[in-house]
Amino acid sequence: MLSNMNKVRVLILAITGFILITSEQLYSQSADTSSVEWIEVYFNMPGDHSVAKEGNILNDNVDLMKTLIDLIDQSKYSIDLATYNVENLNVVEALVRAAERGVRVRIATDHYNRFRNREIADEVWPMLSGAGIYSIDDAGEIFLPDGSVDSSNRLPGASYDMHHKFAVIDILSDDPDDYFVWTGSMNLTYTGPINSNNTIVVKDSGIAKAYHKEFNELWGGDGDVPNSERARFHKDKRFIGESIFYVDTTRVELYFSPINRDRSKPSVAERLNELILVAEHDVNFLAFAITPGIEMSRSMWRRSFSDGILLQGLIDPRFYAQYRNTGAIWATPEAQAGTRNIRPARELRTLHHKILLLDVTKPHENDNGIVVAGSYNFSNNAELNNDENTLIIHNPIIANQYYQDFKGAMNRATGDAEAPVPHINEGEWYNVMRVDDGSRFEIEISRRFGYPVRFLGVNVPRMYAGRDSSEFFADKAAEFLSNLLADKQVRVYGPGLEKPDARYGAYIAYVQAKDSDGNIIDVNKELLQHGYGEWVRFYRQTPDSVRAFQAYTEQAKEEGIGKWQFPDRVGERVARYELGSDGAAIAVSFPININTADAITLQALNGVGPAISERIIEYRLANGEFRSIEDLTNVSGIGPATLERMRPYITVN
Repeated sequence: MLSNMNKVRVLILAITGFILITSEQLYSQSADTSSVEWIEVYFNMPGDHSVAKEGNILNDNVDLMKTLIDLIDQSKYSIDLATYNVENLNVVEALVRAAERGVRVRIATDHYNRFRNREIADEVWPMLSGAGIYSIDDAGEIFLPDGSVDSSNRLPGASYDMHHKFAVIDILSDDPDDYFVWTGSMNLTYTGPINSNNTIVVKDSGIAKAYHKEFNELWGGDGDVPNSERARFHKDKRFIGESIFYVDTTRVELYFSPINRDRSKPSVAERLNELILVAEHDVNFLAFAITPGIEMSRSMWRRSFSDGILLQGLIDPRFYAQYRNTGAIWATPEAQAGTRNIRPARELRTLHHKILLLDVTKPHENDNGIVVAGSYNFSNNAELNNDENTLIIHNPIIANQYYQDFKGAMNRATGDAEAPVPHINEGEWYNVMRVDDGSRFEIEISRRFGYPVRFLGVNVPRMYAGRDSSEFFADKAAEFLSNLLADKQVRVYGPGLEKPDARYGAYIAYVQAKDSDGNIIDVNKELLQHGYGEWVRFYRQTPDSVRAFQAYTEQAKEEGIGKWQFPDRVGERVARYELGSDGAAIAVSFPININTADAITLQALNGVGPAISERIIEYRLANGEFRSIEDLTNVSGIGPATLERMRPYITVN
């Protein structure tokens, strides 16, 4: 399996001297019968190999979705898949192939995310039901092979997240050596393999049986058809006896969240806090989110002061921004002082890890190291409400591989390395996903994943989020570009029709746009000729384009069109809007975050008056944050046309 991935199979080393578990009485060693046992871990971003133990280079730059698809394709008996969402068609097609060759496929998923994207859902679920595959979600709804939905037994707690990402492979086989578990942090979306994630494959029958028991809790039994009357999600799940396992000689702790109603299940939060309290040298984390007020956060923060342990961490920017705005510990100056180094991540897209590493920063000096990984975000919701799984792996070899990945991410966060650039074909025509402003738009490189493009040789007035104001004429430039690219595909390329250079998280390119009739325009040229930009010498350009772009700029200046109608204001920073509220004027910067903006700020958007701005806020209060810009169409009064006008000026991050 996965032989083409240059994997390093970790045949586990014996480990001594690790910390004792203070809640040992809750567990017993689980016997298993598999004769070959191992753990393999995979990462999709480049790691830092300079901190690798000898002969222990991690599996990085891996197609993480393939780590699951390969297991599905080799399955012979059964697949039990518990997943937050199912959107990636490559996975769906693999599940259909498995069902068609007689493999039993069972799927448990989250109710809300089953239909989070209606367009994808309308494609995915008919494919699965058409292959005879049953599924159940945490609302108790059962999708039947005939395409109908059985909603007769509504379960409590559907507002929480069924946040698992695991699969149990071939548990129905008579041979325990056939059992596999796939898990980690990756959601089965189109952006899952592009977000920074990790996946874990475990070859151990005892661990596979435990995951199988967890799945049966969600399914309502061990049968082929789900039973919503017996199914248990969230706080209603029983303690199934998850315990300490040994994969070969490596100690592995397995936990399933959340705490249940009678608190008979062990607490993941308490266990993580125990580990942090006895760390000898360092605590490190890669976190999509890490709530500042939970006990593990307070403990690592205290120990970095009182005991001088090294505390390092990276947080996804959307949550780091929230912590900064509320003055939380992770975004204070103290978080980057002394023995602390906590930063926002700078990844290709989202930092989606949920990783805690203990005593790993001296890989060439000791054989210590503990890894915490899985689906468990470091938050109260993960502990108290959401279905999660957590593995604690006591092994210096595996810990060192995770540390290489951590160091790679830290290098990107500090600017010592850049996130990898997604591959594009310079001759291919791509859909336009969104226009950020007149200087930048995103192309759909793969389904639902966009990557920014800026214009080679052209400087266009920009909009800014945050405290900075925008550049003069940025609103007009954004409107012009939105109209220019509407209903068109684009081709991006560099000098000599080569692949364009990528700098600072965007391709710098010559851009052509093609409409449905096949008519092609040069977008860089259009921006210059209509006075929305000016030639700049930065980056490698063809001599012909330099001469032409200079001529277009001078002609627009002479004709006084576009921004050159106001030559004295070109380059000026301006407050895009001035709005009055109770006599007080406020300046609004763009794009506006529709998850945080107040009613007055929202009214700066074209088409949004007092009534609609109040509806937007009411929607947030009733449904939580907007998960995508497209969710705005759920607000009465905002249709597709209005959304397209607003798109360049809004964000959910």
